[in-house]
Amino acid sequence: MTQMKVTFLGTGDMFSFEQHHNSMLAEFGGTHLVIDFPESNARALKEYGFPLTDIENVFITHLHEDHINGVQLLGYYSQIVSGRRPRLYIHEALVDPLWSILSPGMRHTTDGERTLHDYYDIVPLPDGGTFELGGVTFETFRTTHVPGMISNGLLARGYFDYSGDSTLDQDRLIATADEVQLIFHECHMHDLVIKSHTSLQDLQQLPAEIRQKTVLMHYHDEYADAGKRAAFNQAHDLQMAGQLQSFVLRG
Repeated sequence: MTQMKVTFLGTGDMFSFEQHHNSMLAEFGGTHLVIDFPESNARALKEYGFPLTDIENVFITHLHEDHINGVQLLGYYSQIVSGRRPRLYIHEALVDPLWSILSPGMRHTTDGERTLHDYYDIVPLPDGGTFELGGVTFETFRTTHVPGMISNGLLARGYFDYSGDSTLDQDRLIATADEVQLIFHECHMHDLVIKSHTSLQDLQQLPAEIRQKTVLMHYHDEYADAGKRAAFNQAHDLQMAGQLQSFVLRG
């Protein structure tokens, strides 16, 4: 297996102002994959030292703004500055809706009308679709987020499970936990019920051996403070990821 380094470009929820919106960069086998592309990624990548012109592969989990509001920026920047089309992995039923969101700002150019395919090399994926990069196979899976909305997580066996925005699917996690080194799972961290997201109380019901490999993401700004995250991590077997924190997964 190839060694993989994953870095959180952001860990915040939709209303985060202090820690960027949730997104992760995985580097492996001489290539990379960015999961979701919020606008805050541009600044995070600069801070991390990864040129925006080098972005080649992006996976989109779903179409909420805090996960896609940097896709227009990346498309324009890549075309104008590097002359390349990044590869965009996305559920096949989300391609046209994504263009409906982007087209008012991207369709008309000084060189005529454009389509999404002029900016991105689109790789449409069916339900449960897979793709391979750098010797790693990524498997998509449907998540339960908002009724009627298509949303997906991502599984890289041997490396990680990434929930995307989702309520907890305990049965699926129990079935796959032994096949990954880390589980990156969203957790809103509020002391209340949010029907479209997972709570800390939900995750605390997982078996101890699964909790110990679970890293929390997509939470509110109270935990943007590194001291509060450290205190949480010391008191729990679940751990919180910080913005620009990296994890190395052994090959």
